[in-house]
Amino acid sequence: MVKPERRTKGDLIAAAAIVLAVILGGTLIWWNSDARATISRPAQQPIPQLRVSHQVPVTLHQLWSATSAKTRRPIVAGSVVVTGDGHQIDGRDPVTGASLWSYARDVDLCAVSSVYQYAVGVYPDPRGCGQVSTVDANTGQRGPARSSLGDPEVRLSSDGSTVLSYGDSRLEQWRSDMVRMISYGYLDAPIKPGVPASPLCRLVSAAASPDSVAVMEACPKQTDMQLTLLKPAKEEDQPDIKRVNQPGVSVDSDAQVIAVAGTSVAVYVPTPSPSVNVIDETGSTIASTALPRPATPVTAVTHSGGLITWYTGDSVVVLDADGLRYKYTVSPQGNQAPIGPATVMAGELLVPVTSGYDTFDAETGEPLTHIALSRPVLNSPVVPAAAGSTILEQRGDQLVALGQ
Repeated sequence: MVKPERRTKGDLIAAAAIVLAVILGGTLIWWNSDARATISRPAQQPIPQLRVSHQVPVTLHQLWSATSAKTRRPIVAGSVVVTGDGHQIDGRDPVTGASLWSYARDVDLCAVSSVYQYAVGVYPDPRGCGQVSTVDANTGQRGPARSSLGDPEVRLSSDGSTVLSYGDSRLEQWRSDMVRMISYGYLDAPIKPGVPASPLCRLVSAAASPDSVAVMEACPKQTDMQLTLLKPAKEEDQPDIKRVNQPGVSVDSDAQVIAVAGTSVAVYVPTPSPSVNVIDETGSTIASTALPRPATPVTAVTHSGGLITWYTGDSVVVLDADGLRYKYTVSPQGNQAPIGPATVMAGELLVPVTSGYDTFDAETGEPLTHIALSRPVLNSPVVPAAAGSTILEQRGDQLVALGQ
């Protein structure tokens, strides 16, 4: 008969040591984890849905303002206005500016955008700006997250269903669940043969649709810009690539990607004459619109109401978001000149101008009314958006809400 095992003093000491090691290890992991460094304050009650505005305000005055240095344009997600500054992302009431929820970590944000009902914030780590957090804008609850390789500084944009992040040497496109669709550029630890381990070109500007990404690149030992078209493939780090040379367009020019629709891309080139060209997935130019003068280095783009509007520095070029067909241009008139791209409200195109807003029929571009508004002198474009009956303006690092 086998004798039952007996615990010895040594067994008890060993067991205690294991338990202590597990506790210490768990504590160490928690101490260095993102969870300990995160402060999440969800909404205390359901956030009511935004009501669509059926008319444009007759008058405007400032309702509230907030510092939002980490957004490039007003971000409306779900029923809130999203601001990002310092460590923190806030979901704000469009009318009052009150913070309905917040999310913060122990490092400064890199950038903020949105996709569907999620606010998207990117934070830095030792591998660059690649710690991605999402927050459900309707509740303030945390959503999908991911960790990526990124540049020390990145720019975020959204086509409504995907998010594009790019810096000088690398770009990534993410789905709304933060699964990576495309990665391109620098790799710190290549693990696949044939995948470049260092940046070949400097990424100058980029835009995306769910179907493709377009990036303007300045490449070593080349005097001209190169447009690179990327399409998702079986492997996210090996997208289908089509390179389109831009002869005569200098790498130090202001050439840029304006927008992508499907697999077509609108680009601005200043030479041989200032033009907005539409290029298809084969690299062929299928449409071209001449501009009366070159764009300035300070430009901005909005997507609103089925339109893409591009601020050139003194005018607003309006394209149809479906196919990038040119529609019309809003140019300076008298003492009123555009100071940013446009937004659509109640079927009207609202263009920020020197002393307020000029409104136009969104379909035809026919002038309608002028809404007076006094602003301080600004050194950056005024980028507008609509949230219900509230008009939002990104003025540099400040987000300003306007109402009747």
